[in-house]
Amino acid sequence: MEQYKGQVIVSSEKQFVYRDSENRGHVQLPNMVVSCLELSDTSKIAYGVISKYVFENGREAFPAVSRIAMACNCTKKTAIKYIDELCEKGFILKERNGNRKTNSYYLMDIDKIDHLHVSEMFWRSVNSVYKEVEVCLYEDIYEGFIKMLEKLKKEGVIFREIPVDAETESHIRETLLSRVKKVGEDVFNPPYGGKAKPDISDKPVAKEVMRNVLGDTVEKSDNFWGGKGRFSLPEDIDRWKNDNFVQYFYEKFIDATDRTHETVRSKHRGIMGRLLKNVDGNKVLMKRRIDAFFQIGYDNQSLEWFSTSGRAAEIDLFVEQGNKPFYIEKQEKKEMIQNTVQTKSGMSAEDFLKRIRGGN
Repeated sequence: MEQYKGQVIVSSEKQFVYRDSENRGHVQLPNMVVSCLELSDTSKIAYGVISKYVFENGREAFPAVSRIAMACNCTKKTAIKYIDELCEKGFILKERNGNRKTNSYYLMDIDKIDHLHVSEMFWRSVNSVYKEVEVCLYEDIYEGFIKMLEKLKKEGVIFREIPVDAETESHIRETLLSRVKKVGEDVFNPPYGGKAKPDISDKPVAKEVMRNVLGDTVEKSDNFWGGKGRFSLPEDIDRWKNDNFVQYFYEKFIDATDRTHETVRSKHRGIMGRLLKNVDGNKVLMKRRIDAFFQIGYDNQSLEWFSTSGRAAEIDLFVEQGNKPFYIEKQEKKEMIQNTVQTKSGMSAEDFLKRIRGGN
């Protein structure tokens, strides 16, 4: 036994996982992501692949689409589709770097993903029903649940916008339970007529589905940024009307925050009309102002904040000279310093990478 003293015996499995393989270690994914409802299977694989690179780099990752496609065993076009799904549903944030550089990817905080909160609510309801029925009815629960999701899709309800509260959860549970017990109608009628209402949190939700009527110059596109509920805009900006600018702002808001802007069409049309008058109807300048507003990085990125009088001068200065407001630059420098201090005061970069890679 003397020859084994002081040595760590590593199983052949661990030897392969941590040392011999080309892709070493494990990637830890929350069970709620693995079991997430209304998230395609390949998107879950893509999420795991992107997570692997993020964990290795510590904050962001920039794998080529071809690498993600190889890991997902699909084409680049298909990989882009599922990456867009992850972005649309709020799981990751994609930043385009341009100049033929690969995109940067960031993982969104799990507790801030509305889609996951809705998925967990459905799982709680299903598991609650499981506890009340006999084993022989388990298959009926599954069938009833699938029909419930299919009806939601048919009615055009956006999954992540379903309110997460006790009333909705109770309604799902009772509907599924009655379906299994063959009581009541064989359908699912969501509360509030299938329209999302503000939940108990302070997160804004859409008050109307994005694919509703948006004006006669809006052209529907099934593949616009990967979302079936999105609309493309005329290439000629001179053809844009108030509603087109409102829709463009909504889309920019989603890209910047991974959340849906609270939709008040009549109010926002009026706001956009007044702003267009302020620039003498210069639609190109108006679009530049919207782009600049999100590039600046205000804490509040709502349309109401964009329209306040104090923003115009700051936005125009950024458009003309590229200078952000002094208080935002000051805050960004402060955060940069804090991040630097935090990195220096913690474990070394080598120890950190070894820890997250699962090294010994």
